[in-house]
Amino acid sequence: MKGSIYTSQKCFECGKSLKYVEGRGILTCPDHPELVWNSNCMVRFGTEHTKRFKTVIEAERHLTYLRVQTDNGQFDQREWAKDQPLSFYSLRKKFLAHKKRKKISTKQIRHIARVLKTAGEKWDTFQIKDIAESEIEDFFDNLSVVNKTKKNYLTVLHNFWRWIVRREKRRSGLEMPEFPEINFKLSWRNIVSMEDQADILDEIKRLTYHINPRIWLGIKLLSMYPKVRPGEMLNVKEGHINLNEKWILFPEPKEGIPKFIHLLDEHVKLIREIRGPKGIPDMYFFRHVKTKSGVKAGTRFGQKQFRLWWNRACKNLGIENVDLYGGTKHSTVTALGKELTPEQIQRGATGHVSDAFKRYMLPDINEALTATKAVQKIQKRPQKSLIKLSNRQT
Repeated sequence: MKGSIYTSQKCFECGKSLKYVEGRGILTCPDHPELVWNSNCMVRFGTEHTKRFKTVIEAERHLTYLRVQTDNGQFDQREWAKDQPLSFYSLRKKFLAHKKRKKISTKQIRHIARVLKTAGEKWDTFQIKDIAESEIEDFFDNLSVVNKTKKNYLTVLHNFWRWIVRREKRRSGLEMPEFPEINFKLSWRNIVSMEDQADILDEIKRLTYHINPRIWLGIKLLSMYPKVRPGEMLNVKEGHINLNEKWILFPEPKEGIPKFIHLLDEHVKLIREIRGPKGIPDMYFFRHVKTKSGVKAGTRFGQKQFRLWWNRACKNLGIENVDLYGGTKHSTVTALGKELTPEQIQRGATGHVSDAFKRYMLPDINEALTATKAVQKIQKRPQKSLIKLSNRQT
């Protein structure tokens, strides 16, 4: 049979090399069989694999396992390599490097890294083939996050396994495990009317224009161009703005494909007035100016900057439970439903179709009003006719 157990120890009577006795868990000298050793040995499995053990019993178990793997066509020397190339840890590092080469957004990279690191706290020492449905299900059952976040984690891990299976299925016979089903309902965001939105923007301007007009400008643009998310707006640099051609480039949006917004003349004028002398191309457009707070001038606004002033303006106006995202993007798109069809809004305003869009976009308000008027007309019929209608249907 392939493989055996060896040791560097010598017989203290004659100095000869010790031999492994199959099935007995010992090493002994051929000339002095009464002398036995049962520690400090190694398994050599052809030229592919060597592993050291403290006892012969442990080594024997390992050797038997390797032989069974070989008989079943499942032996892969990489499982036992020093750098553990088939461990969850090694593969998650390779997957992250693979994603970085795809040049997806840094935000997506951070999300993938965070999910894999969390899973790695449980699985980093596992070989990938040893992580099956039960381990995956236990991981999600013990994950202390809401179901929507669990679903995001599941998406990352499912893509990770699909990438591994594509690479390994012919070489290792690895199969795709089944992932648990995670259900959740997306909550509705509160929105405001266009009149209330205008009041909030006016209040933000009153609060911030003398401090830094770029705060108000950024939120104003978010309300006018629903295609853009707050985080994407904050990442705009001077070199991304072309006022001669009237557009702003967003090179790393959530969708992974660079996108543009085409500016109205009045917004081009606003940006020119607020911008002043153009900064260097790599300088963030939405940046701090020198203030008493000690914030370094020229640094990019933090993630909470727009949200902070939006919330403060809402509080001043007595408007509750409307966040920046709902009060700008969602409110604007919902109002657009009175003027445009969902398809027109998707193409021209949001640039994408998603479940979130379906939640806050009222699907063709004109059609909805027509249906409501029809219900109203039916309800005004005499009660007698309704009874007859019901009887005919039964």
